Amino acid sequence: MRIDQLILNGTIVEDSRCFESGKIFLKTPYNQHYVDDSIPFITPQQLIKELHLPTKFVGITGTNGKTTTAFAISYLLHHLGYNVGTQGTLGFYYNLEPKEPPSLTTPTLLTTLKRAVKYPSDFFVMEVSSHAIAQGRAEGIPWAMKVFTSFSQDHLDYHHTLEEYKKVKESFFQDDTPKVIRQTPDFHFNPTNAVVVDEEVVKELKEMKMIGDFNRYNLMLAVEAVHTLTGVDKKILLEIVAQFPGVEGRTEVVQKEPPIIIDFAHTPDGIEKVLQTLPDRKKVVVIGAGGNRDRTKRPLMGEAVDRYADFIILTNDNPRCENPSQILTDLSRGIKKTPYIVIPDRKKAIEYGVSLLGEGRALYILGKGAERYIELCGEKIPFQDRQVVEEILRKKRKGER
Repeated sequence: MRIDQLILNGTIVEDSRCFESGKIFLKTPYNQHYVDDSIPFITPQQLIKELHLPTKFVGITGTNGKTTTAFAISYLLHHLGYNVGTQGTLGFYYNLEPKEPPSLTTPTLLTTLKRAVKYPSDFFVMEVSSHAIAQGRAEGIPWAMKVFTSFSQDHLDYHHTLEEYKKVKESFFQDDTPKVIRQTPDFHFNPTNAVVVDEEVVKELKEMKMIGDFNRYNLMLAVEAVHTLTGVDKKILLEIVAQFPGVEGRTEVVQKEPPIIIDFAHTPDGIEKVLQTLPDRKKVVVIGAGGNRDRTKRPLMGEAVDRYADFIILTNDNPRCENPSQILTDLSRGIKKTPYIVIPDRKKAIEYGVSLLGEGRALYILGKGAERYIELCGEKIPFQDRQVVEEILRKKRKGER
């Protein structure tokens, strides 16, 4: 039986609990400690070699901007006539259509390869998280292109120090693979086959549908990556990417006037970049922070909002199993000058934010983006920011009539 069929029919497994007679174990850095060499196994390198996949893999990592850049690359490739798989925080998409729901930003290697086999693609564009790099979840993938989007504080609950987090990100860019790098001070990478995107390069993008200067970088990273991969003239790619509509939950404009913007921003740098958009507007900001995650960034998140907001509404994000009050207290420690209110119920917080809208004001709802649930100590409660906003606006319009 062909190796691709063994993947699809479940003969190849990577969870030791699923191993039984007749199975082949995919032995990876993240599971090798659970089994010994007495069972039949295959390594990632052996499996990928036997698959003979014609697919070109594109890996994107960075603290912020991975999802937007991944979808911008996929958008360009699809419009050039290629079949494209896209994998990341929003799940798995094939030719820009959703096929599988979100799980981990970078799932296990076997999951990635199953998708590559099930959905034959010319290109497989995937977000690569720092956790995945550290755990070897992208072990053996024959990269055709690597892209670096940004670096700032995040995930210190896992990596412990900013320096260790940075080293993990840098380790992804030490080989000779073609790479597109956003210019970042003190970020070390192998310069072989590298294209660096700086302010001068970004000026080439004259028009775009998305808002925010940081998105100009994301789109230019995509243009440079696709230009390197395909050889298509950058002028043509710039014309195509100008029509890129953006990604759900990433600087998503739910209402144009007065503006309501939903964004996934959950790091100090990400918050600052988003709130720098619409500089002529006073900003009402709804924000929380994830529980059981890096606590040290919460006051810094509060500081970032404090610099740009005119009014702040602190609310729950994904408390998980942490005390929600403690999370909001941590956030509030960074707020020094801006008036704020605490409304733990996220729906009520958004309702209050919408009620404050008026001439010259914009509402930013940050932290959850396109997520469709609130995580509360093992339970996933259905909830989506956009859906809540649209329901509020419908009721408001109905009342006005």
